[in-house]
Amino acid sequence: MVRCRRNDPGAMWRKLEAVHMQKRPGTCFNTYNALLSLSKAEDESLSTLSTRASQLKSDMKALRPTSFDLEKLDNELVLMALIGALPAKYNALRQTLLLNNSL
Repeated sequence: MVRCRRNDPGAMWRKLEAVHMQKRPGTCFNTYNALLSLSKAEDESLSTLSTRASQLKSDMKALRPTSFDLEKLDNELVLMALIGALPAKYNALRQTLLLNNSL
């Protein structure tokens, strides 16, 4: 896969990104959730905490489609709230929604 793109760094990067940075609702949900539940560990410095927050921000940006706007962010946040509000008996539905590319 990547080997055949050895002479084209741009193509190699796009292939690696497609394999390792899957832009699915579940991945976005997990990144938002990680950011919103971020907390400082007792032995963690503020600079390390800030670095973790910055990395999550970078991950969020990388997962966004190019057409992403505030309207889409609003919709994603509402979907996150709804999915997060589902009780345990809806875990199968939750997993299905998070794996669906069309949310």
